[in-house]
Amino acid sequence: MTPLLLLTHGEFGALLLRAAEGMYGPQTAARALALESEETREAFTERVQEAAAQLGQPPLVLVDLACGTPWNAALLAGLATEGEVLGGLSLPLLLEALSLRQDLDPKALGAELAQRGAQCFARASELLKRGQGDCA
Repeated sequence: MTPLLLLTHGEFGALLLRAAEGMYGPQTAARALALESEETREAFTERVQEAAAQLGQPPLVLVDLACGTPWNAALLAGLATEGEVLGGLSLPLLLEALSLRQDLDPKALGAELAQRGAQCFARASELLKRGQGDCA
């Protein structure tokens, strides 16, 4: 099973993980780290390295914003080398990652999630045109 490491500005990642656990139950090998407003990139990178080491194997890292400080910390920590780093964390993306991570390594999981990314979005106007607007 691929471990997941969520890196976000503030508590966004922890809140998403809590919401996902409300739907899928408690998750092992899934962790969220919040970049605090006054924290330096160097200090955050150290915490990222420690969290990744505690997971025991290369993780899939999901960050809220590509090229932001959490993204850069993951790259500085070397997590894209054996693992994978994806930007654009959302609840649908996290749920997909949790449901697919059992049999995929971080690189394969990242590739699959990138391919499925467009399915994580919906445009109500397009669904209504096709008579599919009611999701109930």
